[in-house]
Amino acid sequence: MTHDFPRSIRTLVLIGFAALLAACQSVPPTNGFTPVQIAALQSQGFVEDGPGWMLSMPERLLFPSNESSVSPDQQQRISDIAAKLVSVGIATARIEGHTDSTGTSAYNLTLSQARAEAVAAPMQAGGMQFTADQVVGRGETLPLSSNTTAEGRQDNRRVVVIVTPQ
Repeated sequence: MTHDFPRSIRTLVLIGFAALLAACQSVPPTNGFTPVQIAALQSQGFVEDGPGWMLSMPERLLFPSNESSVSPDQQQRISDIAAKLVSVGIATARIEGHTDSTGTSAYNLTLSQARAEAVAAPMQAGGMQFTADQVVGRGETLPLSSNTTAEGRQDNRRVVVIVTPQ
């Protein structure tokens, strides 16, 4: 003898099971960014780079030789980027300052740290938070281009903002 559930209960159970199955398929991955976060990163000029995303602004965060200041219009743009990221739950990043090979290694390390801090300040104004080890100077140790040309040295005087999933 079989017990048949009333049709309405069976329908309810099937609907509940289907809803649970659909919910499992829509859960974002726990080891990455959500689609909303990815869209925000892309809209702000970030490009995927390994496990994280790197800021690739059209004007890039480049500096004149021996300089670490950020212009007021760039400060505003950086602050706006930070506010957009915070609005989608990305509240921190790693900021790396770099130099060309002109000058001593010690001087370049200090200058690269000042550049990283110059970018971190407007990002903090936009709502992001950083620990001391997230704002770092790399000096001349990681050049993008050859330091033998003026263009290469300009490429190397930069700050990179890297966002990784929490």
